[in-house]
Amino acid sequence: MSSSSSSSDGIEGELIAAFQAEYEEEMLNEEEEPRRPRKRREFIRRDRLGAHDRLFEDYFADDCNYPPSYFRRRGEAPVVNFTVNRHEYNYGYYLADGIYPSWPVFMKGVTLPQSEKQRMFTAAQSAWRKDVECAFGVLKARFNILAVPGRSYSRRTLGLIMRACVILHNMIIDDERGTNLEHNYETVESNVGPAIHHHAPPSLAARIQMDNEMRASPVYTQLQQDLIEHVWAHNA
Repeated sequence: MSSSSSSSDGIEGELIAAFQAEYEEEMLNEEEEPRRPRKRREFIRRDRLGAHDRLFEDYFADDCNYPPSYFRRRGEAPVVNFTVNRHEYNYGYYLADGIYPSWPVFMKGVTLPQSEKQRMFTAAQSAWRKDVECAFGVLKARFNILAVPGRSYSRRTLGLIMRACVILHNMIIDDERGTNLEHNYETVESNVGPAIHHHAPPSLAARIQMDNEMRASPVYTQLQQDLIEHVWAHNA
């Protein structure tokens, strides 16, 4: 027993000695390597208050240096005026499903309809939304120009593209099915639908007010209730 324990102690001592020698060699090599001088971070003096004032005066002040007429306007919905159930509204709305927020610009169906009026409105909203989705899906599948990004086009050009695709689609349907469709494809002069004004808000305060109005949940609730009554009155 004594001879085996002494041999194991000897092996352990040799391993410790070898590890210590290797460790000391690495430490010596690190000391011999020249240390790189630490670079001091350069201090950049930024006039943050002055930059804020210049930014406000350039773009957001009522009498700004670069008014909106300097730029091509994008992402700005036209003002739409319509009346439903004796209540007036100043914004149009998109037919949307349940994943969208409850804003007046997104009209959804009732999640859990309880009355016959709510069930009729929800069914009608879903049918109209699917019709629009199917129509755009057919046009996008047929005309590649509608499937690619279009932010480089102006609003007028986008309107002309959509009208051209609709006209060509109707012509194709007419030719393939052999049905007698009305050949009145131009709808530019049509007065159907609400009045649309393309003027822009004059100031930052007006933009903030418009944004708050488009996100107002009470207005969404009132508009949905008015539309429920409107659909029920015209279809019941």
